[in-house]
This record gives sequence, structure tokens and C-alpha cells, in this order.
Amino acid sequence: MTKLQKWFLIVAMWVVILFSIFAFYWVLVRPAKIRQMCSQKANQVSAGIKTGISSMLEINRAIYLDCLRSNGIDK
Repeated sequence: MTKLQKWFLIVAMWVVILFSIFAFYWVLVRPAKIRQMCSQKANQVSAGIKTGISSMLEINRAIYLDCLRSNGIDK
């Protein structure tokens, strides 16, 4: 193997590693953090509502789903 081939393999390996880390973050970590943040936001808003339980749950769910959609998550 020439020096150029060795450097190419090293650079290619780092590109694959960095892409894998980015993909792991984007697919698993980011959505989990967004869901947690939206859940907290929905709980805070619905805790201040003094209506019935079913109405509070509907409002909580609506706020949660709206927060998810606004942050780029469908479900």
C-alpha cells in the first residue's frame, strides 16, 4: 500500500465514523429530546387549566402533537 492509499483509507474511515455518529444523533437522540421537551411543555400548559379531566387530556394531547409537528416530528 502506498502512503496515499493509507491516507485515503484513514480519511474514509473518519468520514464513515462521523457520519455514523451524526446519523445516530439525528435518528435516535434528537427525537427523544424533542418528545421530552414537548411533553414537559404540554404538562405545564395543561396544569394551568381548571376544566374537566377529559378536556385537560385533549388539550394536553393537542399541545403535545402541535409541538412535535413544529419541531419536525410527525408522530
